Amino acid sequence: MADSLRLLRLWNAIGFALVLFVVYQSLNRQPIEVTVIEGNLLGHLVAYATLMLWYSQIHGSVRARAICAAGFVLLGFALEVAQGFTDYRSFDLLDAAANAGGAAVGWLLAPPRLPNFLRMLESLFSPS
Repeated sequence: MADSLRLLRLWNAIGFALVLFVVYQSLNRQPIEVTVIEGNLLGHLVAYATLMLWYSQIHGSVRARAICAAGFVLLGFALEVAQGFTDYRSFDLLDAAANAGGAAVGWLLAPPRLPNFLRMLESLFSPS
């Protein structure tokens, strides 16, 4: 799948920026607040689902997706541990579970269940 993406470097750069944004928000003193019931857990779920869905657009093989999913689960847990070492955030196992759940949701929504949005974007803007 990655071979067919012409703008692979761009898509990877955007994905890396998304990961950096999640890291920043996880360690920031004042993260974005989601003002709905259980908004914090929903925010975790959506963030990690977005990361997994993004990278699933780039990496289509089961092995590559499994590596991405494992990486995001580990990242989510490591960031929760890091929060425990701050005086302004705390470790929360439910947040870590929401991160892992988000990675699972992202995988489940990934192509072929949903279309490959990156490939669709490239086809819209490709010179024909």
